Amino acid sequence: MTENAVKLLALLTFLAWQPLIWAGEAAYINDQLVVQLRAGKGLDYKILKQLESGTPVTVLQRDSKSGYSKVQLEDGQRGWVLDRFLTEELPARVKLPELERKLQQLSEENKQLKDALTSLTARQAQAASDKGKLSELSARLQSELKRIRKTAAHALEIEAERNQLRERVVLLERELQKVKLEKQALESESGQSWFTIGAGVLFAGIVLGLILPRLGWRRKPGWDSL
Repeated sequence: MTENAVKLLALLTFLAWQPLIWAGEAAYINDQLVVQLRAGKGLDYKILKQLESGTPVTVLQRDSKSGYSKVQLEDGQRGWVLDRFLTEELPARVKLPELERKLQQLSEENKQLKDALTSLTARQAQAASDKGKLSELSARLQSELKRIRKTAAHALEIEAERNQLRERVVLLERELQKVKLEKQALESESGQSWFTIGAGVLFAGIVLGLILPRLGWRRKPGWDSL
């Protein structure tokens, strides 16, 4: 195997173990505690800044020969870091506080859910108790409704009887009025009869009073002649 072939194989092996980060992509400093941001592609260049694990960077250029990548920080500063210290995923050291925060949040949510479940259970028990009370109240109301309906039926019967009595009273009053009218008519006829009789007697008396003297005057000469 030639020297060039060995170098090519070594390069391919090196690239195979490198993260697949291309220029322009976002990346993070891996779990290495501190990574040097240098002014150039090598250890001989000046250290511009110490980058902590989880520092976000933007990859601007990759140099596979030197194993360095040119990156830009969020504040705009640029420099070179070793490729093996870059990762696409957020490092575990950075994830841990976020995971702990989420765990705390989930714990609080779990507690809230437990409290809500306890409250819901109590409300269900209260609802069951209220349901029993409502059932008892419904039974009492049904009984009261039956009693009212029965009383109402009796009231209707009484009202019907009262209406019948009123009709009978009206009929009796009409009969009584009729009897009174007939009595008045009879009394009127009787009065007229007695008046007629009295008038006849009076007339007869007057006639007799006029006739009898004349009859006596005519008979007197005859008696004297006897």
